[in-house]
Amino acid sequence: MPAARTLSARELTVCSFERQLLDRAEPLSAADGVRRLAALQAQYSPSPHLALWSRLPGFTTGQLDAALRDGSVVKSTLMRGTLHLVPGEDYGHLAAAWRRQWLVPLRGRHRTAGLDEAELEARLREFAAVPRSAQELREQVAEISGGRVRTDDLLHYARALLPLVHVAPSGHWRAHGKPQLVLWPGELPPEPAATARLARRYLAAFGPASRADLAHFAGLTLRQVDPALAELGELTTYRAEDGRELLDLPDAPPIGAADRVLPVRFLPKWDAALLSHADRTRMLPAALQPQVYRAVNGTLLASYLVDGLVAGLWSHTCTRGAAQLTLTPLVEHGARPELVAEGERLLAFLEPRATGLAVAFAP
Repeated sequence: MPAARTLSARELTVCSFERQLLDRAEPLSAADGVRRLAALQAQYSPSPHLALWSRLPGFTTGQLDAALRDGSVVKSTLMRGTLHLVPGEDYGHLAAAWRRQWLVPLRGRHRTAGLDEAELEARLREFAAVPRSAQELREQVAEISGGRVRTDDLLHYARALLPLVHVAPSGHWRAHGKPQLVLWPGELPPEPAATARLARRYLAAFGPASRADLAHFAGLTLRQVDPALAELGELTTYRAEDGRELLDLPDAPPIGAADRVLPVRFLPKWDAALLSHADRTRMLPAALQPQVYRAVNGTLLASYLVDGLVAGLWSHTCTRGAAQLTLTPLVEHGARPELVAEGERLLAFLEPRATGLAVAFAP
């Protein structure tokens, strides 16, 4: 067989930028945008809206809020036990894949506690058929199990046993507070089809990628993702400069030109473009990772890209109608008029009622 093509680090940066829709080339709906991106991190409620604003021409917050209301986009705890927004059509598959990550260790911790898991699941299904708070679910697991489930596992058990989705307005623009959860009405698909759907969506949004990258994104082991990759059939194979095997879908777009100049973009906290590979250097240079990703609490700060790579951090304030975006460069890049212009556009999105917009650089 012919040797696999080696992709340069720059080719992978350009490819990730394009696969993540950051070239802003397609006027997609909010639901189609989420489907193309596989999943949006949603720990911080404005982040998914900002992620789509960075990627979709003409995006408004109301478009994503409407998709959450009609079910074409769903908010739930999924991969790695993290809140995500995902396509409604994919939710059952992703929930089934995630269940594998959490249910096995939970069972292991309670194997000798005399827990009747079948009864627990059946009664929880009835209880969660209407919206419930997280605290109500904890209390119900404790009551049904007769105290056999550890206190810190109560909500984990409910989420692992049942596909629970957030009820609007959870996930809406700047909607904070304690969410309500409800049982998703569909049937979870079997394996390996469930994880295969996750793998297909992942490669479409983040490929070419290694098996380790997929396992990192999914929160699964290599032994768990390998049958899913086999289910996809023959995949296109590349090599990274360090020799790692990279996989891609056979119908994926061609690899972008390494000499392409990429436009300035702003990314929200926990943007998946920076988090979803085991090796995050495609768009986040290794030297900057300690300044952007706070490993102690797992926080990825809001950042901006210059030519496809993180070049600085951003924050904003709005006082008495005056909105200011403060940029903190992490590398030398000059004033760059396009950075200021994009920053003003971001401010107008964040603070549509502001009477003044200013972009400033931190000293």
